[in-house]
Amino acid sequence: MTVQVSAQLSIGNEGLTIMAGTTFSSEGLTLTPSANLILSNNSIQMSSTPLAGSPNGSINRAYQFGAPITFSGTAGISYLTTELNGHDEASLQLAYSPAANAPYILTSGSTVNTTNHVVSNSFTNRNLFAVTAVGPPDLIPLLSALPSTQYGTTNFTVVVDVFELNSTATSELATVYITKDPLIALSFDASSTFVGGKVVQNGSWTFDGTSNDDFYLVRTTQVIGPKARRSFGLTGTLRPGNTKGSIAITSTIAGLSGGEVKLTNNSDSDKIDYFNK
Repeated sequence: MTVQVSAQLSIGNEGLTIMAGTTFSSEGLTLTPSANLILSNNSIQMSSTPLAGSPNGSINRAYQFGAPITFSGTAGISYLTTELNGHDEASLQLAYSPAANAPYILTSGSTVNTTNHVVSNSFTNRNLFAVTAVGPPDLIPLLSALPSTQYGTTNFTVVVDVFELNSTATSELATVYITKDPLIALSFDASSTFVGGKVVQNGSWTFDGTSNDDFYLVRTTQVIGPKARRSFGLTGTLRPGNTKGSIAITSTIAGLSGGEVKLTNNSDSDKIDYFNK
């Protein structure tokens, strides 16, 4: 992925050796290699144009090498608070692209110094072509249970759509908890692509209905891309016996699941009203 150039450092045939443990800095990008790093016939370009994204994209600072380098050590970005582009400073993570036209990969565990305004992380044998900082992904679930009114023993469906809102791909796999109820038995078909009138991607999820007494656990097998949706569908049977009432089925994305840190929008519920015949 290419960034617009606004400042550039060029390194010619003579090369530049950065000794292990020595910090090299160029336009706010710092590299502290864990082994001697030799740069030659390369360049480092800095741009103040953020990577595209809605609502925020990246911060207003990104770097691109003329050719990818294989790097082990600590990389960091020094930024201005005016460059945050709407992101929460304390939640910043480094993101890097390993090659031209390759998507950015979000790191986890970045260290943010909010006093000196530096975000950094450690790398081991990673190809770095471009580096920037972004906010973490933000996942929300939307659950739909149909039919919402049931009489006697009834078959029904539960569909959960998981959306990424922050234009940042998840950095790890996500887990969704679905509440259990004694009156309901839910099942999962990994081959399903259409459940409850909705398109789902059950093949991108795994289902665990036995390890937890209170919840079904549904986990992604792939990352969820920026502003993307990934859905799964369950089928179930409600057996009310001689009772009537209401049941709330709740989906909750596990805290910090997928690399996100915003926990205030991780749950959604739908209610079923049921009656005995």
